[in-house]
Amino acid sequence: MNEITVWADIRCPWCWMGHRRLRAALERLGTAGREMTVVRRSFLLEPTGPDSLDRTVRGAALNSWGMSEARWEATRSRVAEASRREGLGIEMNEVLNVDSRPAHRLIRLAVSRGFDPEQVWDQLYTAHLERREDLTDPETLRRVGKGLGLTEGDVDALLGSDDFAAEVEADHREAVAQGVGSIPTYVHAGQALSGARSVDDLVEFLSRVEARR
Repeated sequence: MNEITVWADIRCPWCWMGHRRLRAALERLGTAGREMTVVRRSFLLEPTGPDSLDRTVRGAALNSWGMSEARWEATRSRVAEASRREGLGIEMNEVLNVDSRPAHRLIRLAVSRGFDPEQVWDQLYTAHLERREDLTDPETLRRVGKGLGLTEGDVDALLGSDDFAAEVEADHREAVAQGVGSIPTYVHAGQALSGARSVDDLVEFLSRVEARR
């Protein structure tokens, strides 16, 4: 199968932009793009949950990650401007600093029920990065799950179990074993491309790899 594997975390704004850009790149490739299957895998920026007790990403950046106000503002501004160009509204000052494992488990559940992975990931990105919701809160997860097409009972059963936890952890371990150190990372035919890449970058990467096969 002609697959593109994407390693990403819903906490990562560049991953959401990359999600949209890959879709645009495949559309630009036309027939060749339609022959490629995208496989989305979980990468955990903080595998055991946030080290910082700060409620927001801004707070964590300033108090735990060693960023100055000036550096944070430059980062925030860069993300906001880039996201606007993608039709997104990401304002990192108010994005919550949360453990993304529950969200990845919810993604796994929805995909296992047959829902489109592209839409599932997009809705979880929207909830976290645009609506700035707490994706560790059960009520929020029930609401987001309902928006995906799941029932509250489905989400409650997930939260009351360890379902899909091992799969999420296995995704992350495999990424680390393959040398994935930054996200998003795109892997196609054994070749990898990482970071905040443009649509042009992605088209060039996929075309180059295909030409060598």
